Amino acid sequence: PSEGPAPGTALSTFYEGILAAQPADAEELILFEENNPDLIASFYPGLESIELSQQAFYMPPIATYPCEIVLAEVKNSADVQAVADIFQARIEMGADNPCYPETAEGWQLYAQVQQSGTYVCMIVLPEGYVIPENIFIG
Repeated sequence: PSEGPAPGTALSTFYEGILAAQPADAEELILFEENNPDLIASFYPGLESIELSQQAFYMPPIATYPCEIVLAEVKNSADVQAVADIFQARIEMGADNPCYPETAEGWQLYAQVQQSGTYVCMIVLPEGYVIPENIFIG
């Protein structure tokens, strides 16, 4: 198995690759980089206790919209599965939203966790957008 991307590869490289993979006729994805530790902890409980080399949280302006891209490089490879589990729990949280059934369905159908080496990501994009099969391969 491959070791994944070189350590220290900028997470923005993967984010830009995801954006570049979208269909030409798709509306531009509007996401903001989120740095509020309390908000991040509320969506990704437990992540704050894992040592990450780098992290990037791209959130939509309206939280009811199933569109989120989270990227992390884990410092200790023994923690990769724990981060993947936290990201999977976020998908389950999004998919279990009785107030917004359309949003919950988007999380059920279009969200996934990917990992490669010490990199882990969680992606959910709306219908009509493309999640690359492996975002960590240029």
